Amino acid sequence: LGGAVGVLSLGAMHANAATATAAATASAASSDTVNELVVVAEHRTTALQKIPVAVSVFTGQQRDLAGITSIHDVTSFAPGFAYDPATVHAYIRGVGRQSVNITDDQRVSTYEDEFYVYSPYNLDHSSLFLAQAQIERGPQNVGGRQAEGGSIDQISVRPTDHPYAEIRGEIANFQTYNIEAAASTEVMPGLDLRLSGFDHNQSQGYYNNLVPGLPSEGGVIHEWYVEGQADWKPNDKFEWWSRAFAEAWNNRGDAGARTGFGSGSWDETSLTDANEYVGGGLFVNPNFGYAAPAAAGGNAGANAGLLAAQKLGDTDPTPTSVTLFNPAVRDNPAALDPHQFAAPIPRTVTIRNFDDYNTVLTYHADGFDIKYTGGIQNYDYDLNYAASDTNVASFTLPGSVGNPAVASFNNIMANVGGSGPFTGCATAGNPLCAGVVLPAAQALPSPSALVINPLINANYEEDDTWTAHDISFQSNTDAPFQWQVGAFYYWQYYNQPYLVTDPNQPQLTHPDTVLGAPAAIMDKAFIVPVVNPTGFVGFTAPTLAAANPNNEITLADYRFDVTSAAGYGQFSYKFNDQFKFTGNIRYTADSKQGTEDYRTIQFAATEIDGFSSFFGAATPALDVTPALVCPTGNNTTSGNALNPAGSCVSGTNAKGVTSAATLQSDGSWKRGLGDTSSAVTGGADLDWTPTPDIFAYARYSRGYESMSFTAGTIAANPEVSPEFINAYEIGYKQSIGHQLSFDTAVFYYDYEGLQLPISVSVGGVTLGAFINVPKAVSEGVELEGFWTPIRNFVVSASYSYDYSAITTGCSGTLTAGALTPAANALCIIDTNDPAAIQPGANPFPGQTGASKNQGVNGNPLPDAPQNKFAIAAAYTWNFDPGSFTFDVNYTYRSGMDGTVFNRFYDNAPSAQNVDLRGTWKGDHDRYEIIGFVKNVTDSLQYNVGAGGGGLAGSATAVTSAATGLNETNIYDLAPPRTYGIELRYKFF
Repeated sequence: LGGAVGVLSLGAMHANAATATAAATASAASSDTVNELVVVAEHRTTALQKIPVAVSVFTGQQRDLAGITSIHDVTSFAPGFAYDPATVHAYIRGVGRQSVNITDDQRVSTYEDEFYVYSPYNLDHSSLFLAQAQIERGPQNVGGRQAEGGSIDQISVRPTDHPYAEIRGEIANFQTYNIEAAASTEVMPGLDLRLSGFDHNQSQGYYNNLVPGLPSEGGVIHEWYVEGQADWKPNDKFEWWSRAFAEAWNNRGDAGARTGFGSGSWDETSLTDANEYVGGGLFVNPNFGYAAPAAAGGNAGANAGLLAAQKLGDTDPTPTSVTLFNPAVRDNPAALDPHQFAAPIPRTVTIRNFDDYNTVLTYHADGFDIKYTGGIQNYDYDLNYAASDTNVASFTLPGSVGNPAVASFNNIMANVGGSGPFTGCATAGNPLCAGVVLPAAQALPSPSALVINPLINANYEEDDTWTAHDISFQSNTDAPFQWQVGAFYYWQYYNQPYLVTDPNQPQLTHPDTVLGAPAAIMDKAFIVPVVNPTGFVGFTAPTLAAANPNNEITLADYRFDVTSAAGYGQFSYKFNDQFKFTGNIRYTADSKQGTEDYRTIQFAATEIDGFSSFFGAATPALDVTPALVCPTGNNTTSGNALNPAGSCVSGTNAKGVTSAATLQSDGSWKRGLGDTSSAVTGGADLDWTPTPDIFAYARYSRGYESMSFTAGTIAANPEVSPEFINAYEIGYKQSIGHQLSFDTAVFYYDYEGLQLPISVSVGGVTLGAFINVPKAVSEGVELEGFWTPIRNFVVSASYSYDYSAITTGCSGTLTAGALTPAANALCIIDTNDPAAIQPGANPFPGQTGASKNQGVNGNPLPDAPQNKFAIAAAYTWNFDPGSFTFDVNYTYRSGMDGTVFNRFYDNAPSAQNVDLRGTWKGDHDRYEIIGFVKNVTDSLQYNVGAGGGGLAGSATAVTSAATGLNETNIYDLAPPRTYGIELRYKFF
C-alpha cells in the first residue's frame, strides 16, 4: 500500500507486547525485550524496523493492556493523526477529507484485510475481532486505491487450527452493557473456520435534552455485528481466506450523532447562521425570533431598542408572545453546561444493510506469487435531527395587526380608476409610479398576526455500494532484486439526498416564484407590495411556484457512479548489506458521472420585514431556486469560482456539467455532472542499514486525489481540479540493546490544489462550494520511543510537531472599492464574518462593500494540531495464580482549527487526557478481569476543530455584521469520564 518512512510502532507499550502478521493473531512475547512487530505494506509482509513506511502499529493485545479501545484512543497515540467520529473522516499531517460531500474522496484510504473500504469506522472493533491496526503516513502508491494522505490497515483475527472459544461481557456507566463472543476450529485438514459477533448497548447519553419527554443523546447505541471467516490451505502452493459480515445500528450516538455542543447565546436579534445547514439562513432565528420578549426570558434592553411601528422598512418586528418547550430554559443551556442542550427533534442515526464480503487468494509459483484481493461492501445510512437546536415551540409577530396602511390601501384599491390619490399613476412621468402596474381592485387580507414555528427538521441519507479488486504479481525469492506489478479496479455508486423541512410552517406549502413578481401564498390571489426610494406605491401581480407539500426549505440530492482504475509497479535493489534503493510508479484514471437535484424555499427576513406588516399570516414564501440556478451550469460572467452569483453565460456548460439544468414538476432543478481525471504518481527511497540496530532512510513520494464536485446545489462552477502532494521525508531509528528503541521522522509536504470546501453567499442564500487552494505546506517531526528499564515495566512515548500553512495570498486589482482577484490568488469571503472585522481577519485593503475578500495565507490547515504528546506506562506483578498489570496513560493535543480562517470561533482548544486500566489475568490465561476509568479528570476533549456559527446581533443590542458578531463555537467532543468492568473467559 505504498510507503514513506519507517518508525517504531507506538503500540508496544506493555509487559506482554506481541508480534503479529497479516495472517495471524498476536502472540505473547518476552516481557523485558523490545519486540519487533511486523507490518503489511507495499503488498508485502516485512519487519517494521526494516521498511520505509511511517507507520504506527497497534496489536490487539497492546490495545487491551494499554486501554486503547476506541478510535479516539488511537488518534491520541498515533503521531500526526486526527479523526472525526461524527463524519468518520481521518486526517494525517493535515491531509484529509474536509467535506461530507461524497464526491470529495477520502485522502486517507482504509483497508480491511487489504480490501478497500470507505471509512475506518470498524477501527473501533475490539481485540476479539481486530488483530492489528496500522496507520501509515504519507502518499501510498503501490496497490489499492490512491491514498494522498496515507492509509489505515485493519487486520482481522484469523481462524485457528485448534478449538478456540471466548466470551466477553462489559458493564459501564451510562447504562452500558456489551457482549462479544468468538469460536473457531479446524473442520478438516487445511480448512479453518471462525464465527464471531457482538451486541453493544448504551441506553443513557452523554448529553441531556432539556425539552420535556425527549431522550438523552451522545453515545446511545444498539449495534450488532456477525462475522464468519474461512481460511483454507489445501497445499503449500495455494491459500484462500474469506470473510463475510452483517452489521446494523439503531441509535442516537454513532457516526453523525450528537458529539458536542454549541457554546453561544440564543438571545439573538438576527437570522439563524447561514452556515449551520445546507441552504441555511432561509428561516428566522429558531430560538427567540428577532428578539425575545422580556417575559419569555429575553433582555428588556433589546426590546426597548426596537421600533413598535409596523410599516415597510422599519426595524425587525418584536414578537408579541413566545411559547417555550421548557419554560425554565431561557438561553442556550450548553453555554453553562456542555452536557446539556435543548432540541425538539431527537437526533437519530441508523445504518441498515451494512454487509460485506471480501477475500484474499494467493498462489505461490516458483519465483513469484500471484495475489488477488477483492470484495464488495454496502450500507444505507440515515441521519435525522433538528437543523438548529431550540427551546422555542413558536413565537408570534404582529403581522398586519394595527397597521393603518392596510385600511388605507384597501380604500385606495377600492377607488382605483376613480378620484383616489393614486389616479395620478396613469399620468406619464409621475416618479412615484415608475415601474408600477396597478391591477384590478383587490383588497389586502384582514389584519392578522404571523406565527413562526421554528421546528426545522433535517434528514441526511447516504446509500453506498462499492466493489474493489486488486491483483498483483510479486517476487518471492531472496535475490537482491525484488519486484512487483499489479492492477486495481474500483466501482462505487452512491445516493446522498439532504432534505430540510419545517412541517408546521404553512406558508412554505405554496411558495411564489422569484422569477415572476412575488405573490401571496395559501392559494390566494393576493398581491404584493412594490417599493421605490420614495416609499410604498403599489403592488404587482402574483406568480405561483410549484406546490411544496412537504414544506421543504432545501432539497439537495445527487447520485454518482465512480470508477477508479490503476496500474502500478515497484522494484528494489539491495546493493549490499547497507544500501537499498526502491522505486515505484503508478498510473490512475478516475471517472465520476451523475446527476443532481436542487430546490430551496426562502421564508426569512426579506419576506417577513417587507410583507408581514401588510399580509400578516398570508406573508409569502419565495422559491428562490430559479434565481440561483444557472440552467446551463455555466461559468459566471466574472469567471471567478469564488463569485458564483454572477449571471449565466448563455449556451455554454461549465467544466464538469454534462447536461443543462431543467425544471422538474416538483419544483426542483435537475442537471448532469461528470468528468474524468488521471495522474502518474510514484516515488523512490534510499535505505541505509549501517548496523543491524540502525536504520536510516530518505524518501520522495507524490500523491494525487481526483477532481471533486460541488454537487447538489446546481452551482455555477461545480468542478474543482485534482490535488497533488509532493512529500519529502527522512528518518532515523535505532535499537539499543533489548531495552530501548527510538524513531524519528522529518517530513515536508508541498501541497498543490487543495480542494477546500467553503461557504458562499449567492443571492442572499449561503451555499457550499469547493475551490482549489494553489499552494500549502505541512512540515514537521515525529518521534516515538519504547523503553523497558526493568523487567515487567514498560514505558512508551510519542511526540509530533506539525506546522501547516496556506501559502497563497490574496492579491488583485481594486476598482471603486471592489476587488478583482488576480489569477492564482486566494481571496475568500468568510460568510461568518463577511465584513472581515473579527480578530485574525485579513481583508484586502481598500474594499468598501459590505462583504470583503480576505487572504488566509499563513493560516494552518484544518484539523492539523501543531503539537501532540502521549506517554503510557505499564507494570506487571506476577503472582502464583496469575498476574496483574496496571497501566496509566497521558495524552496532550494542542488546539486545532476547524476552517482555514483561523478564528476564535473556528478553533478547538487544547485538550489533555488521563486513563487508568488494571488487568487481572488468571492462571494459564483462562480468564481476565479488567477495570478501567477513561478521562479520569472528566475534561473536555476535542476530536477536531470547531465549526463557528456567526450571528449578527446580541441579547442586548440590535447590531449588524459591520459592527460585530456574537459567535457560536460548535465543538466536537470526546466522551466524558467513563468507567466499568469487563470479564473475559476462554473455553479452549
